[in-house]
Amino acid sequence: MKFNRLSQLFLKLENTTKRLEMIDLLSSFFKEIKESKNFEDLDKIIYLLQGQLAPNIMQFPKMGIAEKMIIEALVLISGINKEKIKDELRRKGDIGSTAEIILKKRKQKSLFDSGSSLEISYLYSELEKIALTEGVRSHKVDHFGKKIGTLRDLIFRCSPLEAKYLLRIITSTLRIGVQSPTIIEGLAHAFTGLRDNKDFIVRAYTLHPDLGKISKILAEKGLEEVKKTDIEYGTPILSMLASREIYTEFLSRLGKPFVAEHKLDGERLQIHKTGNKVILFSRRLLDISEQYPDVCHVIRENIHAENVIFEGEVVAMDPFYEKMLPFQVLSQRRRKYNVKDISKEVPVCLFLFDLLKFENESFVDKPLPIRREKLEKIVEKRDELRLVKSVLINSTEELLDFFNKAREEGTEGIMAKSIKEDSIYQAGNRGYKWLKLKSLEGGKLKDTIDVVLVGAFYGKGRRTGVYGTYISAVYNPENDNYIAFTRFFSGLTDELSESLTREMEEYRMERKPKNVICEDKPD
Repeated sequence: MKFNRLSQLFLKLENTTKRLEMIDLLSSFFKEIKESKNFEDLDKIIYLLQGQLAPNIMQFPKMGIAEKMIIEALVLISGINKEKIKDELRRKGDIGSTAEIILKKRKQKSLFDSGSSLEISYLYSELEKIALTEGVRSHKVDHFGKKIGTLRDLIFRCSPLEAKYLLRIITSTLRIGVQSPTIIEGLAHAFTGLRDNKDFIVRAYTLHPDLGKISKILAEKGLEEVKKTDIEYGTPILSMLASREIYTEFLSRLGKPFVAEHKLDGERLQIHKTGNKVILFSRRLLDISEQYPDVCHVIRENIHAENVIFEGEVVAMDPFYEKMLPFQVLSQRRRKYNVKDISKEVPVCLFLFDLLKFENESFVDKPLPIRREKLEKIVEKRDELRLVKSVLINSTEELLDFFNKAREEGTEGIMAKSIKEDSIYQAGNRGYKWLKLKSLEGGKLKDTIDVVLVGAFYGKGRRTGVYGTYISAVYNPENDNYIAFTRFFSGLTDELSESLTREMEEYRMERKPKNVICEDKPD
């Protein structure tokens, strides 16, 4: 398939905010592919629709191309000087839209201006080449610069519209308003004739988070083959999540009795053990095993199973393993290069709470009591490896008593979970089988909020030269906007301020992106 055809789809999707219209556009597009009976590029098309080259579980490297490199490439291709391109970028706020305008104005017209013959398969292989090219010289804007050379050749072969979306993909700013659930509905309608069949595709995707691969199975082998998708060793599944609820509603939501567990202030891990090989996946499905060699070791020595997948929370501990420390202490492991040394400075304990697979048997469709019972049988407890504390709750009074004791012991709060027959592990789902409670106070936030840092101001006094105040934003997935929410400055140690400033400098931009809604003008 030609990239021009996909670019036309991108344009139509970008020009509507109606989800049903997006589904219809995707469905019609996928039907074209179905009728052609050529599914070779389908997985690549799905990844590009998601604005990436590969699913997160593959941990594929980023493109590593900055705006200034793209501007240099546009100068070489268009013959238009750098300052004019920068002026256009300031007006548009988007390198893709800027490239579209610049290429329409280029002094030497290309054969590809009205539409190129660029194949998706070729484009994809060239983008892979860019991502996999490493080294200092790869960034130079000359014939030695492999990255920039490949990029320049690709842009030269693009029509203005194709260049717009090519550069948005490269800079991870596709912004066409399409999320995975919308793509899945389009696939279901096109390949099965029924949107309701999306539930089978969703389940497959939550157990194997590679929508490109799932879509190819659907196209080539049909829905029945998709239904066979199950949890596999070495491939992380999407985490089951908890909803927030007022504690007085827990009994009506979960039924009586239910279990309550400590909610810990650490990092959630999904652990895959096959023989002596142990892989630790983060909640974002990234392999972070290297951060926790001590955790990998304790699992090898104290889990009585050859092959198993389970979940837990790793928490920083005091040297005597008596007191749990805040997440900020644990996060030092992300910033230190000598992990072996820091693991001695910051000892951790892994608290286990769920079992997902044991040997060749999947446990995701089994009720929670069965999963917990099996988990308890295979764990040899010690200081560095424990089970999350869990108690049976029959009343709101018992719930409050357990919550207050949990907070006294230094936890974030509690997790309450159904133990009914339907208390299966719902991967990727945030339903009401699991509820979380962090505060009993009215008029205050019942939970923490995930925010994105979008701006910063330099500090004063002893914090001169580092960022002292940050602007945080909340993300709206409906329109891909980041809405400024609040400023914060307290709670940061000098060491954390310095390390955070270094990290943030890597993401510094000359202008505010169009999808960041903020009236402040940060430094």
